[in-house]
Amino acid sequence: MTDQKIQEYVKKLQRGDMSAFDELYEATKTHVYYTILVILKDESSTEDIMQDTYLKMLESIEKYKPKRPFKAWIGTIARNLAINAYHKKKREVGMPDDAENFLLPTHETSSENAYYLHGLMKALNDEEKEVIVRYVILEEKHKDIAKKMQKPLGTITWMYQNALKKLRKEAGEDHE
Repeated sequence: MTDQKIQEYVKKLQRGDMSAFDELYEATKTHVYYTILVILKDESSTEDIMQDTYLKMLESIEKYKPKRPFKAWIGTIARNLAINAYHKKKREVGMPDDAENFLLPTHETSSENAYYLHGLMKALNDEEKEVIVRYVILEEKHKDIAKKMQKPLGTITWMYQNALKKLRKEAGEDHE
């Protein structure tokens, strides 16, 4: 969905037309999901924070100004909620202080990395993104990914290799 179309749905939602929510959700759910998952590295917590993100978005939709892309705005909400959840979990579990710098680099570095990664991930379709995130971030095995996505192991392996080729090409590292 184009940014212009998203803006139309935002305006409808700001006027109280709740039917626009479904369209905005469909247009942003993948971006929001992976923004949170990269920080929390836990699917269950990610889904909880995703719900909180959309609730917070609805509560503050009046404050949104179209100077900034909507996906970036809702991504910021998702990121902030995920970081808060991460810090809460860190306090509960008692993680060492240096773990935070490893998992959540400084804001500037994190923003730059997120921007770069987001640009690279645009080259992938949703299924390829899911395979990459599950394998690289969640450290799941291909056979487990195949079960969760209900696809043959060979298909998952092929999708992973194909996604890596696309990412290398997008990053300018394609030497073929």
